Amino acid sequence: MILCKDCWIAHEAATLLARCKRCEANTEIHRLDPLPSKASNGGSFSSPLICRLHATEPLDLYCGSCRREVSPRSRIAEGGVLAILGDTEAGKTSLLWIVSERLRQPNASGVVIRGGLGDSDEQMMRAVREIFDHGRLSTTPATDADVRNYAWEVANAAGETTVLAFHDAAGEVWNDLPSLSRTSYDRFYRYLDLVGSVIFAVDGVRVAEAIETFARKGVASPQLRRAQTNELAIIDAVARRMRARKERIPAAVVITKADVLWNELTALRPDSDADAETIDRTVRELLVSAGRQQLVQALGETFDPLRFFAVSAFGRTPQQQLRVEELAPARVEEPFVALLSTIRV
Repeated sequence: MILCKDCWIAHEAATLLARCKRCEANTEIHRLDPLPSKASNGGSFSSPLICRLHATEPLDLYCGSCRREVSPRSRIAEGGVLAILGDTEAGKTSLLWIVSERLRQPNASGVVIRGGLGDSDEQMMRAVREIFDHGRLSTTPATDADVRNYAWEVANAAGETTVLAFHDAAGEVWNDLPSLSRTSYDRFYRYLDLVGSVIFAVDGVRVAEAIETFARKGVASPQLRRAQTNELAIIDAVARRMRARKERIPAAVVITKADVLWNELTALRPDSDADAETIDRTVRELLVSAGRQQLVQALGETFDPLRFFAVSAFGRTPQQQLRVEELAPARVEEPFVALLSTIRV
């Protein structure tokens, strides 16, 4: 299947449109003909799609719905759409940005982003520009649930490729999912129908606050209580959809902004020699001690396999006029690489 990230349609050959540049040169009409009538290989994606009249001319492909051009490289494997969920201000956009930059560089996992699809990179740069101007991102508007979307072509160590795609919806959109209009948010729902794996982001600042609150036997702040309530609401809403699909999909639970926890939990530091099992166990225990027992249980009932991680997109608390050279991302690739290993490419 080939993904149109603007419509969130995973196209079979019959639902794509195509244009031959040589055919186009012979007419003033902008031709968008059904792909099967122009493909010499029966519409299969296993080899380059070529014009039925000009056997050496590769076809330009277009979404049959919005008619925007799609890359023939945007082949999507089963489970290739990854949803990143979490409450408002959990750090989802910052994490996506850092990962999309880090995986462009050679790394030990062999997982590399070959390039962004469509306007993914341009959208991401617009989204994170505020970090450099003000030291932090503003909250993602709920109205952006059908707007901000990103997709990258990713290759694993064996050179096999798929598409990792993300929809950057605000926390309140996930919270309101049971009542969200299917008509008004049609693209967002099509995205949900394609989701094959999940990253669930938990704000490390709220986790640290909960630990401190429980240690002094204090009263939870309204912000902390709201975060706990919203996290459960998000999982409940997504779990209903998973049950309707009669399947359990893989998930990674990620404590973001983990640098606020490094002084107390050295295993989570980037320079620790803790293995994946130790980090998984440490994060599970940390969430339980922070009052997230119900969340951990709900996640275990909804997703399989389920693994836990702690990451820091910036490696520090951002200040005014943040500079790129001051960033020190820690462990950000780990949940994405783990999920990619579950995708059949």
